[in-house]
Amino acid sequence: MAANETEEVDVAKEFNLLPVIFETIQALQKTNDPQEFTKKVNSFRSKLQHCRTLLDKIPGIEMSCEEQKEMLSKCQAQYTEKCELLRNYRNLPVFTEAFLKETKS
Repeated sequence: MAANETEEVDVAKEFNLLPVIFETIQALQKTNDPQEFTKKVNSFRSKLQHCRTLLDKIPGIEMSCEEQKEMLSKCQAQYTEKCELLRNYRNLPVFTEAFLKETKS
């Protein structure tokens, strides 16, 4: 994985399109300069493209809902199994005796 794929993204900040839309509407209303309006529209387009890029980087996006549900159930089963193993290991005499010795000291 590349370094930028593992970065945390502030979803509220990155996908907040309202300020860009508002600026575009203001530019349309206040200026008669088509170049200024074109700049705002291009800014909006680049923001949309950036959002699409971020969406494409979401892990598992290439999987269907059924595949994701199957993977989730497998992971839940593994988690349950590992928790049970951990409980069993904690109850082994080696660990319980060591714990009792520590508490007596």
